[in-house]
Amino acid sequence: MAKCIITVSVLCVLAAVAVRGEVDKKAAMADFVAKSDSCKAEVGAKEADVAEMMAKKPASSTEGKCLRSCVMKMYEVMDSQGKFVSSVALQHAETYSDGAADQMKMAQEIIDACSGIAVPSDHCEAAEEYGKCFMEQAKAHGLSEFKM
Repeated sequence: MAKCIITVSVLCVLAAVAVRGEVDKKAAMADFVAKSDSCKAEVGAKEADVAEMMAKKPASSTEGKCLRSCVMKMYEVMDSQGKFVSSVALQHAETYSDGAADQMKMAQEIIDACSGIAVPSDHCEAAEEYGKCFMEQAKAHGLSEFKM
């Protein structure tokens, strides 16, 4: 099974669906860490919030939820209105899957299932709801174990 190189919300699911050798895993992880650190400072999150995100656990604090929202925005999969951007998520899937048809089909199904869910207007809460949906859909598609 492909390994997850970016462990947040849809990025985790998309990468789990699709990472192949063409993606520089070290560079992708370094980029993720840099973005996470920036978001951590921006929202006042703690190491425990980052650890929960990395462990793919629900956020236990408002700052943890806001950390996820910030990271989603950094990757442009959440817009300034707090809504999931399906087209960008699909672009990430394309990148991480090298366009493999079976993996793109699964990514599209997950994206479709989660893109239209009702989420709160609060961006932090919305990010948490999207994350729950992505993880539920990943499990429903047989992606029950994500690894770094």
